[in-house]
Amino acid sequence: MFPESGNMGKVLPEYLSHWTTEKVKREGVNVLTDAVVKSVCYRDGKLHIHLKDGRQVQTDHIVAAVGLEPNTELAKSGGLELDGDFGGYRVNAELQARNNVWVAGDAACFYDIKLGRRRVEHHDHAVVSGRLAGENMTGVAKPYWHQSMFWSDLGPEVGYEAIGIVDSALPTVGVFAKATEKDTPKRASEESGTGIRSEHDGEIVQSEGQAVELAPSVPDVPATPAPAQQGESYGKGVVFYLRDNVVVGIVLWNVFNRMPIARKA
Repeated sequence: MFPESGNMGKVLPEYLSHWTTEKVKREGVNVLTDAVVKSVCYRDGKLHIHLKDGRQVQTDHIVAAVGLEPNTELAKSGGLELDGDFGGYRVNAELQARNNVWVAGDAACFYDIKLGRRRVEHHDHAVVSGRLAGENMTGVAKPYWHQSMFWSDLGPEVGYEAIGIVDSALPTVGVFAKATEKDTPKRASEESGTGIRSEHDGEIVQSEGQAVELAPSVPDVPATPAPAQQGESYGKGVVFYLRDNVVVGIVLWNVFNRMPIARKA
């Protein structure tokens, strides 16, 4: 259950969110859209969920995905600046909050040299920004240029990997093709040998402030522009997110192990 009208409604464009929701339902999942939880109580061996619109659900277990708020208790005692728009400690492009203080990971509201000020809650971002903060503590003063990725699987046949600003409120352009049996999250996980795909998204080398990415080539596939008519099957493809006619985010839909190429965009 989620408050949006479709699965991943804040991330995916509306047509793709609704298509995915129907596909998840066909996998046997009872999906409740436009669902805002009012209260939960335990009674007669069951958890009773009461929604604001009057609907009620009984279940054995609840997994709540509620996001996070950065722990900023050090701000006052350390004299650190907090960001009023995105939350977290406000740092510059080198992840520096003040003299001899650097902040990395989810708690850092950093200046992205390509996309502006951001705060990112990605595993990939935590790893790379933490490494860079450590380097900058030695005096190298490198800007944080890395575009972190995140991913999600929505059943055995649908998964995506994303980079940049992927906000469903932005205009998008999608290109899709017919998927094969190899284009599934399960196959991608088997090939990488891990469930954390951000650990295997390509080899990246940084030298003198420039990014050089060593990436495999992508085969050409026949493409179909989106959104399409109702009943269309979005097997695999790429969705571009635009801001002021500039690509600021990309979703690789059932296209795996191609993140280094997406970063070049």
